[in-house]
Formats: sequence, structure tokens, C-alpha cells
Amino acid sequence: MRCRTIGLLLLATSAICFAQDAASPLISERTDGPIRADDPRAIQAHNEIQKLVLTAIDRWNAHDIDGYMEGVWKSKDFVMIIDAQEIRGWAEALAAYKRGYSDPSTMGTVVCEGLESQLVTPEVAFVVMRWTAYLKGGKILGTSTMVIRKFEEGWKVISDHSTTLEP
Repeated sequence: MRCRTIGLLLLATSAICFAQDAASPLISERTDGPIRADDPRAIQAHNEIQKLVLTAIDRWNAHDIDGYMEGVWKSKDFVMIIDAQEIRGWAEALAAYKRGYSDPSTMGTVVCEGLESQLVTPEVAFVVMRWTAYLKGGKILGTSTMVIRKFEEGWKVISDHSTTLEP
């Protein structure tokens, strides 16, 4: 369990480093304390992040890949890992989805089974989502961990790691 926690922390830290401006120092002294779950900033962020994720699921269930990708950071530094496949870059992820679902009816329906978010900073959140995808041939259980960053235009997924299991 300790190795898994360290691995998740390294993934989140890597994504945060990618998301920083090149001129920003990678390490700076923290002047604020931890952000508690009952902090109004955390509550507002969770509500905004929940809206982002549920909108993405609605777009997926409408078989609208372009709409689904609107909630993702449009950057070459976006990282998506699904099981053992790693894709870097927003355009590459979009192309991979379109290749994988050339027939949109194969996308199935996704149901969010649980969503948790934790603010790492006021502009960066770590999110865990449990979901089930219902397909013509059965169902797939999944867990996604995401690093989501607040930009001027709102929250965007900057890193997404999903694992799946076919029961």
C-alpha cells in the first residue's frame, strides 16, 4: 500500500510540475496550511469539479468525443494512462479516442459510482472516481485518478490515470 501511495504522489507531483509555468520555481516555500475539506474553497472547488466530471460523462454517454474532451487541458503536456497504455498530449488523446471509437455506438454508457476530490492547492485538486461502463458485451469496472487544475476558463483535467477490470 505504501508503494501505491508513493506512486500516486509521484504521478500527481509530476503532473503539477508539467502544469507550472516555465518561469515558476518548481519548489517554493508554502505560506498556507493544508486545505481542509470543510474549507469554503474546497467545497466550491468540489462542486465545480463535480460539474466538470459529470458534464464529461454526459458528453461520453451522448457519444460526443469532442464534447467529452472539452474538460481536458489542451496541451501537449496532458498525460492520459489507461491500464498500460500511455498517451501524451491533448490532440493525441483525442485522436486515440476517435480511432478507438470510430463507431460511436460502441462507447456504451458510463455511470459514476463515486467521486472524491481533495485540494492540493487552491488551484490544483486530486480526484478519484469509481465508474462502471455498460457495453453491448457486458460491463467494465474502473477507477480513475485525475489531477485537475483551475485555469482562467475553469477547471481542466491535466492528468488522467484509469484502471479497468472486466468482472
